Amino acid sequence: MISAIHKAAQLLMQMPTAAELRAAIDYPGRLGKLCAGLGLLLLTGFGPLTVHSELRIAESAKLGFSYLSPAQLQDLWRRADNYALAEAFLKQCGTPSHIERRIILAARDCIEAQALNRVAAYFRRKLAELTAKHTFVCDTDQSKALVKSTRAMIDHDVEEVRSMCRACLFC
Repeated sequence: MISAIHKAAQLLMQMPTAAELRAAIDYPGRLGKLCAGLGLLLLTGFGPLTVHSELRIAESAKLGFSYLSPAQLQDLWRRADNYALAEAFLKQCGTPSHIERRIILAARDCIEAQALNRVAAYFRRKLAELTAKHTFVCDTDQSKALVKSTRAMIDHDVEEVRSMCRACLFC
């Protein structure tokens, strides 16, 4: 379990900050590069889902905020900001990823409902704020390529969370 948490912390540190993404919006040539490096989803590394067995040695448990250090928790909120920015872009360009619903479905068997709901509420507030604040250009070839790569990255990240939850040995 500790190694999974450390792996999650390392993966969380690879994602660009919201400031970097906002700067990329001002410089469209760099936006694709930054969005391609968003990293794993905000809940990646919490662990995979329940292993069903007749003989259980221990009770299953779901992971939550208590498993995160203050630095990891701060990074979680930064990642939620980044995913909200990516979703605002996709939504404005007519191809929302529905990341909130998808990640909740992928992680609900291994993450505490209270933790998922708290992150989802924060994400929704940030998404509304960013949607009102930013106007994106969606009709250029570069924007269309960015939409495609951002969607692919989010699809990959959701599948990563789903896979990790399926492989969880204590959830």
